[in-house]
Amino acid sequence: MGTRWGKKQQVAPRSRKSARWSDARLWLGVSILIGSMFIGAKVMATGEESVTLWRTNTELAAGSQLIGLEAVVVAFNGAQEPYLQGLMQPEGIVLRPIGAGEFIPINAISSVPIVDSRVVTVSVDPLHVAIGLNAGDQVDVWASGEDGGSALPPVLVLSGLTVVEVATDVVGTGGEIGVVLQVPVSKVPDLVSALRSGVIDLVKVPVESQVAR
Repeated sequence: MGTRWGKKQQVAPRSRKSARWSDARLWLGVSILIGSMFIGAKVMATGEESVTLWRTNTELAAGSQLIGLEAVVVAFNGAQEPYLQGLMQPEGIVLRPIGAGEFIPINAISSVPIVDSRVVTVSVDPLHVAIGLNAGDQVDVWASGEDGGSALPPVLVLSGLTVVEVATDVVGTGGEIGVVLQVPVSKVPDLVSALRSGVIDLVKVPVESQVAR
């Protein structure tokens, strides 16, 4: 059968309704993609919000100064509000014992000026000091002396002193170790007198028995 000349073969045109539907699906897909990118960026930005909190590397006794702190950057979720925040290292007096590794609660610190004090190094026999004594602990100082060859009962010299440092690497001629104590300036003579008069024992105050000075 031959081809008929003079007649053009016509192709059925695409319906306008079909074209509009395809365009609508295209724009819908683009909108979903843009929306997903926006939501993802929002989530990532929210996850990157952070805050600097302060925690202690050692136990802090009630009445002691804030020492041994380190700044920790954590994700912000609103739960950090009760804790000390900021880039500047905080100062103050500890109102209640704080355990090693804990973040510093705002209500556990007082901004009351630090009582005038001095640091005194006490030379003590290792067997007359609590095992595991660390900076931030509280101790009572007891003195035992002799009078005319008869042993006198131990006497409580000072109570609730804060340990600043335990120098276990510094050993005296008799094997004593150095314990640095924070002492109110008015009580320094009492401590020095006790150090000169007899044997000193440092008794650790348990956390549950500590009170702010």
